Amino acid sequence: MSQVSEIKCPDCGKWSKWTSKIDERCPNCDAYFNPGRFQYEEEKRINTENERKNSYLVIRDTDDPVVQMAKQFVNWLRWTTFYGISVIYFVIAIMIVVFGLVMV
Repeated sequence: MSQVSEIKCPDCGKWSKWTSKIDERCPNCDAYFNPGRFQYEEEKRINTENERKNSYLVIRDTDDPVVQMAKQFVNWLRWTTFYGISVIYFVIAIMIVVFGLVMV
């Protein structure tokens, strides 16, 4: 059961009933009562979603702590290998360009 209190809208300045929900809006001007908190929660949700999509192994809340750590390690190893190989290719490409300019 949520408590109902009153809050002054930051946009229109009128008092309205508020139940402390993140996405609650003012009935007068339709502005968020706490836009900073709403934006933070949305960004947090989007970042969590992106992390799960970019992971090789999806880490679930129901997994064992040891399994979660193992999956995090495998995901870290995957991304480290990917970026390491990318750096090696980049260095080789630069070397080809440099040696090509020197030899001409």
